[in-house]
Amino acid sequence: MSSTVPTPVPGQPTPPAPPTAPAGDELRCTDADRDRVIEVLKTSYADGRLDQAEFDVRFDLTMKAKTYAALEPITRDLVAQPTPIPAPAAAKPARDLLPPPTTEERLLAALAQATTWVPIVVGPAILYYTVGKRSEFVKHHAAGALNLQLTLLAVTIVTFGLGGALYGIAWVLATAFAVVALAGAPLRQPWVLPIFGRGGPYEKKRD
Repeated sequence: MSSTVPTPVPGQPTPPAPPTAPAGDELRCTDADRDRVIEVLKTSYADGRLDQAEFDVRFDLTMKAKTYAALEPITRDLVAQPTPIPAPAAAKPARDLLPPPTTEERLLAALAQATTWVPIVVGPAILYYTVGKRSEFVKHHAAGALNLQLTLLAVTIVTFGLGGALYGIAWVLATAFAVVALAGAPLRQPWVLPIFGRGGPYEKKRD
């Protein structure tokens, strides 16, 4: 292959200086590699991105290149570099997308948990079906209180009353759960019967 460098024309842009080939033991390029670079130069010349002088200088550099390191700068400003695609952000758990509970929601959630001191399911049931319609946080704690009370009731019935001794422990748990609700935190109770609250955002495990 050959190319004739034309006589410089006044006013024409000065061709870029040929880059110096890097020193060191580098992988040597092949004739096919040079041909691919020349095709890029021809396309760029046809598109008007290179003038005749720039084309000739780069053509000459291509033919003299011995390594890949010498070939790479020749088309560095002609070939678009791939833009890295950012990794998709990890999806947040549904509970993290909810606004923090208000003071009223925390108080009502604590009240729902405290009803276990007098284990009558009416209290948390009312909160579950009323306030729970507009507050996932209250619904979550009311469901927990309902599940705890129904679990205690089921154990008491199955054991013919012997399970009633667990109510003393339940009062301590209810106090702790009420404090958790006042702090605005969710509460998982995997050891109770999951009768209410299935599928809610606060029932889903964190990744």
